[in-house]
Amino acid sequence: MSAEAADREAATSSRPCTPPQTCWFEFLLEESLLEKHLRKPCPDPAPVQLIVQFLEQASKPSVNEQNQVQPPPDNKRNRILKLLALKVAAHLKWDLDILEKSLSVPVLNMLLNELLCISKVPPGTKHVDMDLDTLPPTTAMAILLYNRWAIRTIVQSSFPVKQAKPGPPQLSV
Repeated sequence: MSAEAADREAATSSRPCTPPQTCWFEFLLEESLLEKHLRKPCPDPAPVQLIVQFLEQASKPSVNEQNQVQPPPDNKRNRILKLLALKVAAHLKWDLDILEKSLSVPVLNMLLNELLCISKVPPGTKHVDMDLDTLPPTTAMAILLYNRWAIRTIVQSSFPVKQAKPGPPQLSV
């Protein structure tokens, strides 16, 4: 072996191995893996990335024999993926600041709609017509969270976005 090859071998063997990133489907195979993963100081993938991956996989359309795109099937796999996304959001304590910074509006909308579904809010129900005092606490929390997010999103989108001017940066004195 040449000196150059020996140096390369020494350099690669002395580097610490980084553990491989956990894939989304591994959480389907082992129930306790999600809790273990979220307890890590710096989990890879990050919690918000997991939410995106879980919802992405659960909402993938299927193609039938005639090559027609079908909506995602309502099967056990997709329900579990949606539930895993909800568990990750619960781990983040439903912090809208974190969720809004990290997730796109459509993904966060999908997540909160899943929360409403699992909280037994009938689809198509006007939230203003509901008496929150008579609802179970989890259902009331889901409605409040969804409406807080909706109002925040509407308000944030109503502010004009300042376009960056092309050219060299201007120094202000």
